[in-house]
Amino acid sequence: MLNPSALLYRLIAAFAIVFVLSCASTGLAQSGRRARKSDPVPVATPEPEPSPTPSAAREKLKPRFTFLVGVDRRDAFANIPLYAYDGVLRNVVDRLDDSPAVQVNGSQSEMSRGDAVQKAKAEKEGYVILLQLEIDAMSSNSQNSRTPDIVIEYSVLAPMTAKQVTYGRTYTQAQRSRGGILNPGTSGIYGDRYLNQAAQEAADKILAYFRSHGPATPPPKRP
Repeated sequence: MLNPSALLYRLIAAFAIVFVLSCASTGLAQSGRRARKSDPVPVATPEPEPSPTPSAAREKLKPRFTFLVGVDRRDAFANIPLYAYDGVLRNVVDRLDDSPAVQVNGSQSEMSRGDAVQKAKAEKEGYVILLQLEIDAMSSNSQNSRTPDIVIEYSVLAPMTAKQVTYGRTYTQAQRSRGGILNPGTSGIYGDRYLNQAAQEAADKILAYFRSHGPATPPPKRP
């Protein structure tokens, strides 16, 4: 029969062995596990501000005046080359388009006085500009048939009524008196710097009138 102290010693030894084996198995189990990666924290990105739509931009830059520009080239006795009419029309339209307050709805290379009146009456807001050219008979330079001095006559008709709101003339002779050099790469009236300047002056006078007077008041509607 075992001694009580010997029995106690064996129990303590057995308990120690079981404890050591239990700790070892727990360590092996934990070492076989993979640590779970934490999910990345989402980073808030600022939302881009919406850009203005083209329609909104057009609304802010809405022009105050609209024009339809035409030139009368039906005077067969004017003795002016046809390409001179094109140069004047182009320069007037380009000059008007340079103003942010103006929109040119179109141009016509052939427009009589009667055509201009009809188009103005059909317009609700747009003005009709009629350009007419003639030889400057008072200019001594007009004796030169290649580059005669030209008079540019402009008339502006109001919408709906076709009433003439402004009228005027510009002269290539006046531009010539101010000095300047012709473009040597061009010839004839079409490349004449003075004619182009006279056309631009006509557009400037039209713009000056509308800046000071504003749009014409439309007639009252009939009951």
